[in-house]
Amino acid sequence: MKRAAKPLVSVIIPAYRAQGSLPAGLASIAAAGLSPDNVEVVIAPDDGQAYGGLPDHGLCLTLCPGTYLATGAGAARNRALAAARGDFIAFLDADDTWEPSYLAALLPLAQVHGAAFGRTRVLAGGAPILMAPSAEQTRLTLHDLGRTGASFHPVLRRALAGPFVNAPSQDVLHSAEVLALTGGTAPLGDAIYNLHVSSGSETATGDFSARVAAAYYAYALDIKSGSTRIPPAHHAAACAMFRAKSALNRAYTKGAAGRSFYEFMAGRLGTDT
Repeated sequence: MKRAAKPLVSVIIPAYRAQGSLPAGLASIAAAGLSPDNVEVVIAPDDGQAYGGLPDHGLCLTLCPGTYLATGAGAARNRALAAARGDFIAFLDADDTWEPSYLAALLPLAQVHGAAFGRTRVLAGGAPILMAPSAEQTRLTLHDLGRTGASFHPVLRRALAGPFVNAPSQDVLHSAEVLALTGGTAPLGDAIYNLHVSSGSETATGDFSARVAAAYYAYALDIKSGSTRIPPAHHAAACAMFRAKSALNRAYTKGAAGRSFYEFMAGRLGTDT
């Protein structure tokens, strides 16, 4: 596959049973507003597949060894990070997409501030059910991670990226670490990350709520003990964020009434777009 001399941005993608969804994700990276020569896509298979023959759209595709099987998203992301060569890192899950000009909007902010986030749009069956934060908001905070129930994915300097733990909602802990390392807040750019959920998504599994509840509790303990990258000055805010997420999780398990978690959150936040 094409290998650029030195990419500016490496896009990290863990892949598990993603042969059908990855082409759309790669197309969205190609439309992200940067020259293909400046973008490297690092795919870390976690299902024993080689992922050959993917459309590269002129992008540099780097494939980590396809010999790993169900090691977890955290381990896959860490393998991709170890192989990444860009000065900046971006994240895309294998079943998600970016809106056009995603990197063009976020990279300049990350170059100035160290990290930048886009808004997250949650779609079910292609239909939007939730957007967070609101369009009026210009910065993301630790409080937002607990309030919205959504996942957020930074574009950031390589030194701020990872490592990831291998537990549920690891992307939330990673975002909290990034925000804490950049002073507790980071700019929100004019960019949208499309999070596609389906009946096979992790949040749809029967034991999801129990697993994330245990993870939130463990993360708070790790923060208090200094086992994360979150500086002491932000320990209280980060622990409060995970308590808020735990409260949302409890409210969901008590009052979901057959709705998905994100449908529940859309009603709670008073928005469906």
